[in-house]
Amino acid sequence: MQVCIFGGTSEGRLSAEFLSNSHIKVDLYIATGYGRQFVEELKNVTIHQERLNKEQMIELFQKNGFDCIVDATHPFAKIVSQNAREAAECCKIKYYRIIRETAENEYCIYFDHIEDIINYLNKTEGNILLTTGSKDLDKFTGITNYEKRVYVRILPMEDSLKRAIALGYSNKNIICMQGPFSQELNAAMINSVGAESLVTKESALSGGFEEKAEACIKTNVKCLVMKKPEEEGISLEEFKGIIRGVV
Repeated sequence: MQVCIFGGTSEGRLSAEFLSNSHIKVDLYIATGYGRQFVEELKNVTIHQERLNKEQMIELFQKNGFDCIVDATHPFAKIVSQNAREAAECCKIKYYRIIRETAENEYCIYFDHIEDIINYLNKTEGNILLTTGSKDLDKFTGITNYEKRVYVRILPMEDSLKRAIALGYSNKNIICMQGPFSQELNAAMINSVGAESLVTKESALSGGFEEKAEACIKTNVKCLVMKKPEEEGISLEEFKGIIRGVV
């Protein structure tokens, strides 16, 4: 059996670990080198650091004859998921979309679009701790006085740091750190930068969301959450059950 996985996420890593332990050959496609460190020691797993469009996916699927495609990409990576699903359908290969189990917190304020968060923040004052990663940093430059108000927490990767600086974020406002972050550490960062608001994305139970929310409660700052897109799929445990029934 041979499986293709897309995603440098925790779901992608856990899927690869499970398949590796089941002695199933895996081709794992990740977009950046960050996720490689967590899977490079796995047996039966070949890591490919590259981004593929739909045509390239179709060519790959036809060439390798995968038994199934596992889409474990980030819930906000909608284009990648669409391409993988359509390419699998074109090649008549089984496609599994792994859905994150999200945690909700009644203290938080939820938004459907980034623009809604920006509009909300432009009606407030005070510093902001931005923990949504480097991908959408360009959009958050729409916040009034973002150069002074916004503190960005991003992964310690050269391209992420360069992107933040190029977009005009103040050097002293850029925090390059790799999680996981405890509630205490989140609270310490909030207090250190004097944040009145923290911005995050709706995340899995294991994605550190609850630690951020609890830190906001502890420090009495607003927790603004970008909701993940609605989608259909199966949980990681459901996927494992399907594979166990095959091997």
